[in-house]
Amino acid sequence: METSTIFQMMGTTGSLIMCASSIPQIVKTYRMKCADNLSGSYLAILMLGMTLILLYALHVKDIVFIMGNSISLTLTAILIALRRKYSTSVRQSET
Repeated sequence: METSTIFQMMGTTGSLIMCASSIPQIVKTYRMKCADNLSGSYLAILMLGMTLILLYALHVKDIVFIMGNSISLTLTAILIALRRKYSTSVRQSET
């Protein structure tokens, strides 16, 4: 097996693991209907970083990073939506 194939497989596996890392938090937030402990600053910085990496990956045409960051951005957006829906501190500041 070629070295580049091994590294592409490692990159793909790493991207999938990174994507999967947010799923337990999404499930917990949805089940508990509570997002008070989720940091809005963390989520905003994470989205910014992933967006910049995605833009770079699009520029260099790296399919592993494009797919991984696209999935991660989608999952993080779901988490932000759940935070907006279930966080009492967010709801109180909007009223």
